[in-house]
Amino acid sequence: MCAYKHILLATDGSAEHEAIGEHARHLAQSFDARLSVLRVLDHLAFEFSADPMLPGDVDKIEWFTQSAQDALQTFAGHIGIDAAQTHVRVSPGPAQREIIDFAREHNVDLIVVGAHERHGLALFREDTMDKVAHNAPCDVLVVHVETRVA
Repeated sequence: MCAYKHILLATDGSAEHEAIGEHARHLAQSFDARLSVLRVLDHLAFEFSADPMLPGDVDKIEWFTQSAQDALQTFAGHIGIDAAQTHVRVSPGPAQREIIDFAREHNVDLIVVGAHERHGLALFREDTMDKVAHNAPCDVLVVHVETRVA
């Protein structure tokens, strides 16, 4: 088995992903590897609709990116990951492309992603995890994300 030197946790920063983050942190500690955390914002127009009204002189993309960076640093802090290793990328295209590009640019040798359960019409679309797993330039660890229905 190879020793990983740089592990990338690709996450949406949700509470469900905290368990995946802890898993990635333990792996990084086990291999004495660097751990980076990446969140890709690929649907900014949709996301803006849920945000509070911003003053007209604010760059919305910059504001939204900074908000995502702050949230990701909080997420990283909850699971004991260095906030300096968090990255947010804004992309007009699919998230999987940014994850794969980041992995190539930063010599990542293991990508950790979560697998969500899919139901209904979601079963017919390919998701980010599938695309990353099939196109990554390195190993990919898919960690199952449990979703609990109340």
